[in-house]
Amino acid sequence: MKTNWFNRLLLSYLPVFFIISLSLLLMTYLTLSEMSKKASVKASQALSQNIVKLIDNRLEAIDSLLFYEIQNNDRLKQFFSDNSREHRKYTDIQAVSTLKELLQNNPVIDSIYLYRAPDQTVLTTSTLTLLDQFPDKQYIGLIFNSRAAYSWTARTLPSTNGENEATRVVSLAKNTNLQNLSFLIVNVRIDALGEWIASMADKRTTFVQLNDADHRPIVSLDDEEGSASSDVNPGKVLSTAVSEKTGWIVSSGNRNGGMLEFVSSLFYLWMAIASLIVIAGFAWIIYVSRRHYKPIQTLISLISGKRAAPLPAAAAEQADEFKLIESTIEDLFDESNALQEQHKEMSVYHKRHLFLSLIENANATANFGRYIEEEMTRLGIEKPVSSSLVAIVEIDHYAEFTAQYGRDQHLLKYILGASVKELVENKPFTVWTEWISSSKMGILFLFHGDEGEPEVRDICEKLREWVEGNLDFTITIGVGQLSRELEMTGESFREAVNAVGYKSSLGMNRIIAQEHMASKPKGELFMQLQYFRMIGQSFRLGDEKWEEYYEEMFVTLQKQLYTRDDLHSLMQVLIGYLQKEMAELPEELNDLWMRDIQPSLSRAIEEETQEEVYSAFREILRQAFERIGKLRESKSSHQLVHQIKSYIEENYGNPELSLTHLSDAFGLNPKYLSRLFREAFGSKFIEFVTEIRMENAARLLKDTPHTIQDIGRAVGYDQSLTFIRVFKKQFGETPGQYRKKSSE
Repeated sequence: MKTNWFNRLLLSYLPVFFIISLSLLLMTYLTLSEMSKKASVKASQALSQNIVKLIDNRLEAIDSLLFYEIQNNDRLKQFFSDNSREHRKYTDIQAVSTLKELLQNNPVIDSIYLYRAPDQTVLTTSTLTLLDQFPDKQYIGLIFNSRAAYSWTARTLPSTNGENEATRVVSLAKNTNLQNLSFLIVNVRIDALGEWIASMADKRTTFVQLNDADHRPIVSLDDEEGSASSDVNPGKVLSTAVSEKTGWIVSSGNRNGGMLEFVSSLFYLWMAIASLIVIAGFAWIIYVSRRHYKPIQTLISLISGKRAAPLPAAAAEQADEFKLIESTIEDLFDESNALQEQHKEMSVYHKRHLFLSLIENANATANFGRYIEEEMTRLGIEKPVSSSLVAIVEIDHYAEFTAQYGRDQHLLKYILGASVKELVENKPFTVWTEWISSSKMGILFLFHGDEGEPEVRDICEKLREWVEGNLDFTITIGVGQLSRELEMTGESFREAVNAVGYKSSLGMNRIIAQEHMASKPKGELFMQLQYFRMIGQSFRLGDEKWEEYYEEMFVTLQKQLYTRDDLHSLMQVLIGYLQKEMAELPEELNDLWMRDIQPSLSRAIEEETQEEVYSAFREILRQAFERIGKLRESKSSHQLVHQIKSYIEENYGNPELSLTHLSDAFGLNPKYLSRLFREAFGSKFIEFVTEIRMENAARLLKDTPHTIQDIGRAVGYDQSLTFIRVFKKQFGETPGQYRKKSSE
């Protein structure tokens, strides 16, 4: 029963299928044929125009050659000059030599001769004769009497040996002497034009005809001898092109196609017949489908009987059988999709676990390499891995990124990962991306041949440029070194993480590789402590030099390499120094520092790059310096303290400088003066004087060649041992060590 139904279906539909298929093929053929016709017209038009250009260029080259010879060839000029008859023999021979050279160098030229009007003499390559005895005297007469501009003319060259031989040529006359109308005539073989045309067209499929401006035939591609085309029409002319220089007309088209062309000419008739056949075939299919309705009904009954809750008989009769099939298949699909989603979810976790194992847990077990290869084979990576490399992509200003985009950040991260896959779509290596943290995406490059780091950098640079040009944020990419063993991928990962960590010093929106980190020395904390101390002391004392020291510190930072964590720790130390110095100030100023300034500095540390942290710190400290200065000026003793400070700065080299000396100079009690110093500057008098002396001593050690003993006396120390001891306490090294270090 089953086989009979199958055969019945086969015999019902198969003939109709073949008939419809053949009809569709016929319609396709006819459509393509019609399109081919249009393409042929375009190709023929291009061919005609190219042939016109070719003929014009070749004839123009001959015309230019003749003009050049007339203007520059002395032998031709001598022929047309007014020499005496005795001297003409030599000039005529020289002219003949010139004509032979022209013929030899230009094979397309059939003949060339000169006409000298005063004595009506014609000179060819072989003879010198009078015009009356020259076979082509009729053409010379036409040219001589013509009032129109000379142009290329197709004609038949008269025979020179008395027989009935004639050569078809195109001729051009060139004036050599406008006073007596002497000229040069060149004849180009018609068959040369035919050869030019044959070089552009396929004679078997295309015909080309060249006619003059009066539609007289010059040459045809069908004529083997280059003569005018015959009366037999080789095919339909598809295009014509007219030369702007000669006025000649080039006609071209396809050769007669016989039966195929006849069939193609009845395009609409055949299309109508094929369409009717297709419509009849569809009508037959509908009729046969109606006859085969009962097997479908049987299938519906089977599906209804297998359902978990069978339909009542009355409802089953009224139910749409296709909806029953659809609902049954949907149940199967739902169950299948649930299983597929579960499998995909497990695959994502499994793939991420494998990725993290590669970049973090390499060499965890003895069989790690074999385990990785087996797992990558399951993921479809079947080629052997020759080397690997890891790059880390970090989103710049991630805090601003999350605040700006909110929920959309997940979509942008997906776009970032998809961009990487698109960039490596046709590359011979495998790329694997995973987000290893909220702001960092890891890219694992698995190479199967000789590829390496240059290809990775090129892809990373294209990714960076694409993000910069198409998205509202930027990225910084750290690139590790190539690992020749898959088990060593973790080393490349750690190098990439380390590289991207230095973007605070090297800058954002760029590629950071190992050589970029090697270009700067690693930053060291103790090298900045001297600047921290000078900044803190100057800031506390109200000395504007704090900003100069701050600039010098930043210049030093720029020459060194710091990670973001190192920079954070460094600036925390600077805040600690400032806090320590500000604690020595009066309570009012110290409260201002603790309440407003220090929290602002702590927030500024969170900036992402060294430049941003530097700018934020400088602006906060400038504002704080102005506020503290205004509070100091508001006190009545500020002017007096300022005068005393200026006096100390001018007389710090006096060994007798002391509280007693100042009290005598300003008429103040020494105890009051000491308390005034502490309230204004947060330090004792002796500490203030020592700081000024040491600051100037350091300057003299750097900028002058004076001895240490002389510099000690200059800053107020008669005993050099005392100067050395105080200097070492202040700077942590002796004056000699400081000078040597400053000169390096």
